[in-house]
Amino acid sequence: MRAIASVQLDKRRPALILTRQSRLLLLSAVTVAPITSTVRGMTSEVHVGPRNGLDHESVVSCDNITTVRSDAIYGTIGLFFDDQEPELARAISDAFELYLP
Repeated sequence: MRAIASVQLDKRRPALILTRQSRLLLLSAVTVAPITSTVRGMTSEVHVGPRNGLDHESVVSCDNITTVRSDAIYGTIGLFFDDQEPELARAISDAFELYLP
């Protein structure tokens, strides 16, 4: 499982924490994927919603992955489940045009 946290980006918004859990306390910066309610239907998006602790249907925007200072993370608001990981891997691959056999 991965955490969905409130993160200060352009404004405070939910974001999926991509940095592995075992390194979060050791690093001064954390990689996140912003979550937005603007759904464009792109292959680089992953659907999330109430199951994940969010108020409404949204998407993880893998086209906008960024790294923030660890003090820009304000707290966990939800969870991203293991069964969603394959879709996340595909979305990241599509966002960065990576070839996966």
